[in-house]
Amino acid sequence: MDGDASQGRAADSAIDWQEVRGRLARRNAVLAQSFAGRGPWADALLDRRAEELAEPPPAFDRESAGIPMLVARGAETLYGLELRHLGQIVPMPRLARVPGAPHAVLGVIAIAGRVMRLFDIDRLCGSGPGAGAEAEQSGYAVVLRTGGRPAALRLREVERVADIVPPRTPAPAEAGPLVRAIAGDRMAILDMAALLDAVKT
Repeated sequence: MDGDASQGRAADSAIDWQEVRGRLARRNAVLAQSFAGRGPWADALLDRRAEELAEPPPAFDRESAGIPMLVARGAETLYGLELRHLGQIVPMPRLARVPGAPHAVLGVIAIAGRVMRLFDIDRLCGSGPGAGAEAEQSGYAVVLRTGGRPAALRLREVERVADIVPPRTPAPAEAGPLVRAIAGDRMAILDMAALLDAVKT
């Protein structure tokens, strides 16, 4: 036992504790500089960040900046509706008329067990005569994500889904309050926030 204790004391005496404390102090100083944004480590990080900022940005791809939209037709007008505000799209279900309903409301329908008002998109946007009595049972119903009372739009044709870049020039006043812009192919891009407000009333 005495031999082991003497060996331990000899090992302790062989360690230069002052040197150990000095190394720890120097490492702590380097860490403190780094966290304070100084020192070699921080300088290297800033150099790398400067190199990244100096690189030219990737070319702007106008097509990739488009908004996903459903492109669909009413009686006379081509419409663009933002997909994020739309739910199911189904062939026109059975329509039940509602006496005294507003002009834009064709009646009520049931989709997946939910009863909702069906709005004619042309009548709602004031862009044409809207659905005639003979055509109200044709076309498609698209459910709107209203966040409240369920509602759907009646569309004549569903053409495609595409990324659309809305023109920066706003639509003329005569296009109506629900039309945000008119695209080059005369597509009426709808202001979905205004449309959703309209169907909530």
